[in-house]
Amino acid sequence: MRRPLMLISVLLSGLGCQTTTNQTRLLIGPDQAKKIDLTLSGPIAGDTAGFVYFVTPGNLMRYDPKSHQIEPMLVNPSQEIRDVAVTPDGGVLALLPQELDAYVAGHLVKVHGVPGRAAAVSCDREFAYLLTTTPKGAALLRYHLTGGKKGTRDTLLTLEDRPGALCAVPGGCLVASGGNIVKVTDPIPTAGQAEPLVATVLLVALRENVTSVAVDPRHGYVYFATTDSTFVWAQGRILPVFPAGSRLAWVNDTLTVCQPSVGQVVQIGAVSGHVQRLLAGG
Repeated sequence: MRRPLMLISVLLSGLGCQTTTNQTRLLIGPDQAKKIDLTLSGPIAGDTAGFVYFVTPGNLMRYDPKSHQIEPMLVNPSQEIRDVAVTPDGGVLALLPQELDAYVAGHLVKVHGVPGRAAAVSCDREFAYLLTTTPKGAALLRYHLTGGKKGTRDTLLTLEDRPGALCAVPGGCLVASGGNIVKVTDPIPTAGQAEPLVATVLLVALRENVTSVAVDPRHGYVYFATTDSTFVWAQGRILPVFPAGSRLAWVNDTLTVCQPSVGQVVQIGAVSGHVQRLLAGG
């Protein structure tokens, strides 16, 4: 039987750093995580209703912002969940090493098999983008979730390196490998070409490894994290957003920052306003 766990959402304090905005709050702190024996393995996602989804070593967990409760979602725990994503209509997808599953009434139901070993997933309304590792590097796959090609997949890129983060965006996805963030467009049919072309554009190049990417499509802001910090790419500039990093999720102008190593989850509300103040030098 699944048992909800009570957590109190509090204003951010005692983290050894300044808050970025008065909209910043601590959802889960190290003491709370220890008290309820909650271990975060990293991946997070959010939906438009305000729910936040976490992956733990044995389950999917869901945080309810209204009741401030976090509860296990799966009747039968799974030790193999690699990532989690949420479609625009609220469907929850879980990535296992060899398959992409949908969450249905406490269970994971297989949607697609995955060649290679699955590493990351991100989705929009039409597509789920997957990174898989191969003996020679990695592959970027696109699965059709709707329409006449539902259930089919395309291989967009094969890579010699092994990217660590992925984020669906309008018209394609962002892929982070090392300190580079590259936009990969969906295939574009081109006259005279037997196969549609996939374009890549370098957005960000850092010395530190990028561990997570999230996008505000309305403003065109790209949030990205390293192990210790969160930044934004906005209007061609890179600006610091928050002095903690690791894993990110963005929904409805709220940025969620998860630090599995310390058992901490923070939310920054009205984050686009904070970015605009940074751009203005405030």
